[in-house]
Amino acid sequence: MAEIDKRDRWIMLGLVVLGLFTVTAAVLSGGSAINYALEVEASNAAHAWGTEADKRLRGALDGEEALPAGEALHVIDPAALRRHLTSDPSAASSMPTISVNESHRKFADRLRWLTGGLLAADPGRSGEDAVSKMEGFAVLSPSGKTMAVGGPIAPDVLVRTLQTGQNREAIAAAVALKEITVAELPGKDRKSLAIVPVIHNGDVAYLYAFEVDQSAAAALTNLALVVVTVTTGLLIVMGFSVPAAIASRRIRERWQAEDKIRYLAMHDSLTGLPNRLQFRYHLEQAVARAKRHDTKIAVFGLDLDRFKNVNYTLGHATGDALLEEVAARLVETLRDSDIVGRMGGDEFAVVAENIAVPEDAMTLAKRICDALGAPYMVNGHEITTSASVGIALGPIANHPVEILMKNADLALYRAKQDGRNTFRFFEPAMDAALQRRRRLEHDLRNAIRKNQLYLDYQPQFGLSEGQLTGYEALVRWWHPTEGEIPPSTFVPIAEETGLIVPLGEWILKTACTYALGWPSDTKLAVNLSPAQFKTQDVFDLVRRVLVETGLEPERLELEITESTILQNTDQVIETLSRLDQLGVSIAMDDFGTGYSSLSYLTRFPVRKIKIDRSFIDTLGTNEQTSAIVSSIVGLGQSLHVTITAEGVETEGQAAMLKRWGCDQVQGYYYGRPEAEVPANPLEDVPLDRNVA
Repeated sequence: MAEIDKRDRWIMLGLVVLGLFTVTAAVLSGGSAINYALEVEASNAAHAWGTEADKRLRGALDGEEALPAGEALHVIDPAALRRHLTSDPSAASSMPTISVNESHRKFADRLRWLTGGLLAADPGRSGEDAVSKMEGFAVLSPSGKTMAVGGPIAPDVLVRTLQTGQNREAIAAAVALKEITVAELPGKDRKSLAIVPVIHNGDVAYLYAFEVDQSAAAALTNLALVVVTVTTGLLIVMGFSVPAAIASRRIRERWQAEDKIRYLAMHDSLTGLPNRLQFRYHLEQAVARAKRHDTKIAVFGLDLDRFKNVNYTLGHATGDALLEEVAARLVETLRDSDIVGRMGGDEFAVVAENIAVPEDAMTLAKRICDALGAPYMVNGHEITTSASVGIALGPIANHPVEILMKNADLALYRAKQDGRNTFRFFEPAMDAALQRRRRLEHDLRNAIRKNQLYLDYQPQFGLSEGQLTGYEALVRWWHPTEGEIPPSTFVPIAEETGLIVPLGEWILKTACTYALGWPSDTKLAVNLSPAQFKTQDVFDLVRRVLVETGLEPERLELEITESTILQNTDQVIETLSRLDQLGVSIAMDDFGTGYSSLSYLTRFPVRKIKIDRSFIDTLGTNEQTSAIVSSIVGLGQSLHVTITAEGVETEGQAAMLKRWGCDQVQGYYYGRPEAEVPANPLEDVPLDRNVA
């Protein structure tokens, strides 16, 4: 802004200088024009005075015959004039002063108009003062001899004036050119001598010499020039300055808009921190300085833990306000030399220079975690959150700055896996794990497309009579090079990449088709991922598969985890209720390991509770675990819900569960998962080949 104002001042100063230059040039050129105008006016006045003088002299000669006028004046016979002046010497001294005629009054009127009435405002000044005024005159012979003098000036003074060299040259010029000449009188303010030749038979018979006073006219004319020039100059300046001011304002607004666009292109609009583009620029500069001075830098990748819960529960406005508070705390916590930027969402990054030892980066990471972990008061809500931080040290020889950012992200991912609200340094093994995960993602896409997955079916038995009640379908993947890939490895990849949609549909369709070959009282259990409820219409999927395969809805049991009901309770309740009305049973899988409330059991149409195997493993050896399992069984009995225990591997576990009244069990003690039960009638059930 200061730079823009400085430019405006220079523009206005330039316009003022232009106006002053215009006024100065007008005054200089106008002065020459005035001198020329006054000289012309003096010539005209002399011509008028000469005509009047000739007229009076003819009358004074008492009827002497005068010859006709040649060009300018009525010509008197020079001989008669000489005789008259000789016989009446007093005639020359008594010649009257001749007044100005009507044309000179018009000249005075023009001056009064040009000066805006200044002439008329002066009561002591007459109209004749504004034009050429005759100080005295003389009648000269062609040789320049004075024949007569008249007017208010003493004759001897006028004679001396006529004898100067400059005036004698003017007289000779008038005779030679046969026209009026005007010569300035030296040392006198705007006074001149006008010589009027009288032509007779083509020759100069005699001359009139008039001493002209134009000082008053010159003063007023100069005043008129100044008024007109200043007014014109102001109009010119205004003519330039108004459009220039408008143009300057538009230029300033454009500059401001460009500055704002440039700022928005390099900064985060919410927090004002450098965005990803500008942060990368600062990182490149920091890496260059570190290489030049042989020092170390640290790049921190960080984000808030469970920030999405704030948006879901308190709204995005509160989430944005929280991000602003986080940005402010980061700026206050970091050193002046550190750079912090917002990468997007709740992700931030920091570059710290002059890191002597890794402990320096560790200290800064602890300070960041402590600062961001303190409670916030945002929009009337007290919010407690935390931050996970990943640290990458650099520079790395022969590697671009993107490697530092990637390493910091990998370390951040590890920090989240290790419990959040902590920090981790990058280790090469993290990169190897990431590369393996990317390969598995690529191979999983191909596996779904090429029908390389298969299903195992784990039997479920009733404890009271030991009869087979159903099977749980479990997806398996045999990798061509790595062998068996456990579901705990590839299912999370499918959920994060969206592959869970075609995978889940294939599992459901394949299992339902296969279950058609079982006895009609054998049920099929299929697991649903929480990601499926986010990305597709689960009810429509189940209904469509049941129609396509022909499996009775009462034979299908869908297993969900407690995390499913946490993401969007109302929508999930509606979906599960419609499935229950369709005849499909809903089972709560891995019960006791999540964060759901027991009240959900009354809100959701749950018909079965499956006790997680982590409780069954220590059954009989851990009193607390035994108490929890016993309580869950009692809870199911009270709610009239079927209880199934997973992971039963010993006779003692089975006996204890049977004594407490557990309904069903599954585990290696009763049977391992089998790929064919008893046969697979549809080995060639195609997978969804529309997966990219």
